[in-house]
This record gives sequence, C-alpha cells and structure tokens, in this order.
Amino acid sequence: MGIVKKMTFGYFIIIFVPVITFGLYYYNQLNSSLMEEYARGKQQLLTQAHASLQMDLLQIESNYGLFQYNTNLVGYLNNDYRSEVEYAYNYLRNIRPIMSYVHSGNSNIGDIIIYKRDSAVFTVPQKIVPMENLDQDLQVQIARLKPGEGGWFTVPHEQEYASLAYYQNMYADQFTKHVGVLAVELNDHMLQKFESTVSNEGRSAVYLLPALQPFDHLAELQEMPDNIRERIINSADGYFHEGNNGMIVNSLTVDKLDLRVTVVSQASEVFHNMQSQRIVLAVSIAGLLLLLSAIYYWLASSVTRRILTLARHMRKVGADNFRILEHGQDQDEIGYLTFSYNRMLQRMDELVNTAQRSELLRKEAAYKVLQAQIKPHFLYNTLETIRMLAEKNEDQEVAEITFSFGQLMRYSLSHEREDTRLKEEIRNVAHYLNIHKTRLGPRLAFDFNVDEQATGLACPRFILQPLVENSVIHGIAPASRGGSITLTVEQDAEQVTITIADNGAGMQEERLEMIRLVLAGRADRDQLETSEGGHGLYNVSERVKAYYGGDTRLHIESAEGEGTVITLYLNKQRVQSDAEIVDRR
Repeated sequence: MGIVKKMTFGYFIIIFVPVITFGLYYYNQLNSSLMEEYARGKQQLLTQAHASLQMDLLQIESNYGLFQYNTNLVGYLNNDYRSEVEYAYNYLRNIRPIMSYVHSGNSNIGDIIIYKRDSAVFTVPQKIVPMENLDQDLQVQIARLKPGEGGWFTVPHEQEYASLAYYQNMYADQFTKHVGVLAVELNDHMLQKFESTVSNEGRSAVYLLPALQPFDHLAELQEMPDNIRERIINSADGYFHEGNNGMIVNSLTVDKLDLRVTVVSQASEVFHNMQSQRIVLAVSIAGLLLLLSAIYYWLASSVTRRILTLARHMRKVGADNFRILEHGQDQDEIGYLTFSYNRMLQRMDELVNTAQRSELLRKEAAYKVLQAQIKPHFLYNTLETIRMLAEKNEDQEVAEITFSFGQLMRYSLSHEREDTRLKEEIRNVAHYLNIHKTRLGPRLAFDFNVDEQATGLACPRFILQPLVENSVIHGIAPASRGGSITLTVEQDAEQVTITIADNGAGMQEERLEMIRLVLAGRADRDQLETSEGGHGLYNVSERVKAYYGGDTRLHIESAEGEGTVITLYLNKQRVQSDAEIVDRR
C-alpha cells in the first residue's frame, strides 16, 4: 500500500469517523441533558408553587380563629339576642368589621359566608344564611369533621375553574353546641394563577386531576400517547421525559385539595431554539473536520522539513560556532532530538568558556559580599554621626529623629532571621511613631498599654509596623484635626490580643466590607489595591495565620469619621518553644 493510500486510510480512521461519532454522541447527550435539566427545574418550580399554594391555603384556614373565638359572633349564632334590632346592631358593630378585615387582608378570598343552624337567628342576606342553603351532600361531609378540623370542598358552581371553599364547624358553650358553619370561598382564579405559574406562560399543558379518581377514566389523558399515559397513571410524584417523542412530564399531589397536578411539556416548544443549535452543531462539525484535516496534512509534511533543518544546522557547527538551533516547544521525538542537540551545543560552549566565566563570577561574588558588608555599616555610622552633630548643636529634635531612623534601619537590615520577639516589634513601632510625631507634631499622639509578660512571645518581623502605618497614613494624616493611636497588648491562657486603635478618618462601609471579604478568603486580594498600595493588611493576616495557626486571625472595625480598630488574635500555644529559640539567638 502506497503512502498516499496509507495517509487517506489513516485520515478516515483517525479523523473522519471519530469526529462524526463524537458529533452524534454529543448531540444526543446535549439533548438528554437539556431535557433532564428542564424537567428537574420544572419539578422545583412545581414544588415551590405547591408550597406557595399551601401557604395561601393555610393563611385562609388561620382566619377561623377570628370567628370561632369572637364572643359577639358566637352569641349571635347561639341566639343570645332578643330582638332584630339587637341582632342588626351587633352584626353591624362587631361582626361585619371582622368579615371586612379578613376579606381585605387576603386577596385570594372571594366571599365569607356563615351558615346558621338556629332558624330563629337573624338572617343577613349573603352573609349569615340558613344551613338549608348549603348543599345536602356538602352538609354530610362537613358534619364528619371533628371539632377544630376544617376541610376544602368544591363549591357547586358552573365555572371554568373549580371554585373552592374552606368549611369548618362553629361551636358555642366551650365546643359543646354546634351553632353553624364558617365558609371562606376562594377567588375563581386562584387555581388559574397556580396553573399559569407552572405552565411557563402557556408553553406547557397543565392537568388538575382528582387524586382519588382512577386515571384510566379521565378524559383529559385520552389524547396522550399510550406509553406516556401509562407512565402518568403508574408513576408517583416526580418527573420523567421521553426522548423519542420529546415529552417532559412533571407530577405533584396537592393533598389539601385532593388534586394531582400533571404538567406535560413538549421539548420542541420548550427548546424552540434547538433547531438553531442543530445548525450550529453541523457547522461546527464541518469546521472541525476542515481544521483537523489541515492539521493532519501539516503534521505529515512537517516531519521531513524539520529533519532537513536539523541536518543543515549540524553541518555548520564548528569550533567557533556553537549557535543553537531555533525551534518550537515540540514534545515529539523530533522535538526531543532537537532539544538534546541544543543541550549538547550549550554544554560544549560552557566547557570552552568555563575558566573565564568562573573567574568573572568569583570576582563579582567577592565584590557583592564586600558591598553587602559596607552598605549597612556605612549607613549606621553616617546616621550616628548626624545624631552626634545634632546633640553637639543642641538640636534635640534632629537627634531624636535620627536615632529613631537609625534604629528602624538596624531592625530592618541587621537580622538574618525572619522572626523576633514581640517586645522588639513594639520597640520598632515606637521608633516609627516617633519619626511621624516629629513630622505631624501635635496632630499625632500615641499611647502603649502593654502587658510585659506577653512581650516575650515569638512573632514574625514587621507584623505591627504595616498596621500602625495604615493608621497614620489613612487615619490620622488625612484628618485636619489629627488624632491619636493606642497600641494595647493583652494575653490569656490561649492567645495574645494586640489592638491598634485610632480616632482618625476611618473608612467607608463598602471599603470595610470588601477588606473583610478578602481577609476571609471570599474575594480576590487584587481588589485591595489602591493608589497608596493595599496589600499590607492581607499580607499581615496571611503571615500570622501561617506562623501561629489555630484560630489566629486579623479583625478590623471602622466607621467613617470615627476611626479604625485593628485587632490581632495570636494563638500562642503553637509557638511557646519559639520564644526560647529567639531568646537564645
């Protein structure tokens, strides 16, 4: 078999068949996944609508207590009044306001009717009527209700949607005497609203079926395919979908109303944009085939070209030419061969120039060591000279700020270890504040309240200075009135608490909430960045968490115009031995 036939055969096996197979598989999976997702979401919507309906029904049922425990209404039904005038007066004064209140308080209530058992009780048309006005079958069902128990029944009206009403018996003389029946009728459109909610604006067919009636006798289901109808009859509450005919069925039983809600959706109507997706999928597969075909041709032709390039470069290599071959980041055998070849050229070039390079590196290293030794000592000596000159000239303010600056530099540059003791960190903060005190004058005041027994705690270097700097720059300096900073150190058996409080400018609520989210790990730290920086708080928080572990944390409170309080809670149990190490340093 020639190379052309082999490449053609490989093209069909490697590219054409897999792409077509993947396209068909992906389409079926996409269709099934969309139907499953829609059916699950529809079931959740049905459950939520059912819960909302249950709450509405429960709210209506709860109104029974307003009537049963109203002594005026019970006395009215118990025939406690002697004349029609007394009945009318009691109704207008005490009973009708309750009915109006209940009716206006719930938009789902259509009407409120009380059926009286005693014929001598005064009749109010359409409000307090004789028991004979109630359907006989309905009277029998209501009579079976126990005291304190109500029920929902269909009102015998000829309407498009079933009219429902809640019935519950009313009693007098401590529930020993049956005096009437309370009926709260719903609006005619309550179930219509429920149906509109679950039908997705009419895209799905909704069937409100009696839960106790055999499904095989329901005319509403006769138009469905036999397999779908059979599954609806036999399935419990839930959902299923049929990929062959594209139907999605969701079912749920409303126990209070003895209704079973069945929602039938057609996938073609729900996913009306699937046709466009099919077109997109077909175009994508065609484009993928073209792309893979081009890649296949490029790979086949690139093998020979890369080998020839490598051979030409090898002919040019000589004693004075170790230039490597430029190539991509290919990971195949030719790419590995080119990479190894370049490594060999680099090694040869290194061996030729080893002596010269080693000498240059040695001299540079010696220079850097000498420079590292000279720079800090030269800086300390210069600052000490300035301080001595200031004292000689009796310029105490310059001497003090020079001393503080020198101590800051010594603390920053003279330690090789990353940790220290808390007392040294506090001393460094004092020097830092002395420098700003000189700059801000009476606008800055500071005070330290430190438990000396807690200052031996081992701690990372520079965990307090960024926090104090934040208070000075963002709290005290912007405020025209200035302010004060208080550093408090306390301890208990488990932790050391460090509080840095200022009464400066504070910060906005949005900025404070964003900082808290970043410190808690629920937001990106880049959101802290401002024109003056912004990572100091985050860096201190992460360093103390890594160093102390446990429930170590940084907490911040602030109010705009009132100041800021930053609190560090340090778990000292983990670093008890570290304090000894620092002391022995």
